[in-house]
Amino acid sequence: MCLRKLIAVIFLFIILLVGLYFFVSPVRNIEKLDQTASLSSLAQEKSAHATSLELNGGSPILGYRLSESDVNDYLRSYLYENDETVDGAEAELLPEHIKFYINKHVVSFMESQFVVDVTPNAENGKLVLKVNSVHLGRMPIPMSLVWDRLNIDKTSDVTVDKEMNEITLLNNLPDSISFEQADTTDEYINLSASVTIDSLRDIINLAPYLIPKDIQRNLSQKLNLFGQ
Repeated sequence: MCLRKLIAVIFLFIILLVGLYFFVSPVRNIEKLDQTASLSSLAQEKSAHATSLELNGGSPILGYRLSESDVNDYLRSYLYENDETVDGAEAELLPEHIKFYINKHVVSFMESQFVVDVTPNAENGKLVLKVNSVHLGRMPIPMSLVWDRLNIDKTSDVTVDKEMNEITLLNNLPDSISFEQADTTDEYINLSASVTIDSLRDIINLAPYLIPKDIQRNLSQKLNLFGQ
């Protein structure tokens, strides 16, 4: 009788373990993280083909278009530099929203996958990600638990609105840059921002974001020579 109970308990445990694995296991095969270019070098490399400038008599409109491949390069580079617990990551661009797939070992013997669905928007001149849902594998996670576990450095340029389930990015940009558009298709993320230049100080503040670093260095060297 005891043997039968033991077998039943073991059998039940196996069923629970298989069920748990089914719910939290990866829902999509994605690339493993590997050594990649730094975020700054990626920005310099991609800015030439991704950036456009429109002059329509008003404030200049700066456009930035990123392909799915570009987004994945940025995502993997950021995670490689900042989170050693991540095994793999991938972004999927969809009409009006983006899905991020991030592989981590929640427990040592089982790989799990977080699936984060967000919608990018431009709100009050800021770039905002509306978090629609977060899943661990096939299992939804309450947003309150997500925010409690999300450790964002208070000194970073990212802020969280827990009530609205929104993440605001790039808060450290100068006030003279105001986002006008942020949308996605199944091929691209399209961003546009108006640039207000009222003074020399605006130009100085904007230079690090609009002028490639090699040109900045050359200008700095020439200004130093001029000042001697």
